[in-house]
Amino acid sequence: MAITPVASHSQTQSSVALGKAAGNTPVAAASMPTEAPASGPVDTVTLSVEAQFRMSGVTKLSVTAESLAQAAAAAKTLPGLDADAERFTPEAMAAHAEWRESHTDYKSKVRDLVDQTFGLSADRNGWAAGGAALTAIKNLAEKNGLIEPKMPPAVANMLQTVGESMWTDKSGGTTGMFDIAFLPNGAEKGGNLRILFDGGRKPSADTSLVDLKTGGTNARAALSNIRASALGAALDSVGGWTPGGAANAYAITNGTDGRGGVFGMVIANGVDEEARERSANILRTIQGLIP
Repeated sequence: MAITPVASHSQTQSSVALGKAAGNTPVAAASMPTEAPASGPVDTVTLSVEAQFRMSGVTKLSVTAESLAQAAAAAKTLPGLDADAERFTPEAMAAHAEWRESHTDYKSKVRDLVDQTFGLSADRNGWAAGGAALTAIKNLAEKNGLIEPKMPPAVANMLQTVGESMWTDKSGGTTGMFDIAFLPNGAEKGGNLRILFDGGRKPSADTSLVDLKTGGTNARAALSNIRASALGAALDSVGGWTPGGAANAYAITNGTDGRGGVFGMVIANGVDEEARERSANILRTIQGLIP
């Protein structure tokens, strides 16, 4: 504690300010109301950071990176305060801000690349992917030089996580799902397309779509094929589909006669034309990105 005699005195309201004084020197100063003596010098008391934490009459607090570091140091000595506050250092918070900015930029570039690859519009389409489809998109990004920024160790320690990734726990497996949303556009109604596939079944040069709602021979054979495969389990995991439902569905098969092996299916809500014209090519592109 430093005690410095001065020749003047003024009464102020009790306050604590943690910040910088003139000359950019970090300070932690407190002034308390006192009665002015009749004559003689007044003692000005500069309190330690720990003492400031113990004060009960705090009415004002301004926080800077320096003061946060001081508070974290003081917190370790006081019962009941979070001793883990030391993780939130100015360096860790600066690294977190920098990582978030670079990660947001990375995700934006991946979205743009997917839109470009599959002929989607940023204004009208949204998309989501899971399982092997997300693996395909990750491979697409890396093929085009987009590498996800790794979370710095100091940031992972601060957030108590092993690291954050847009691929973790969402990609992998042999089956995949790729959803495309279509917003209304003038006279065109909106809707959505859901493409499911089995990565273990590859498309041939020629493919065809089988309308599963018709109930014909090819439709029954294709639906039976789907139900008995990993594709059927993937279908059940996203809510299933029945011929009596509102959505239309198509099996994507190898060959031109609709009798070849089924390697995918598409469920269409309000966008049947998109399903018929684009789903097979989209799925062929996705499959081509999976080893």
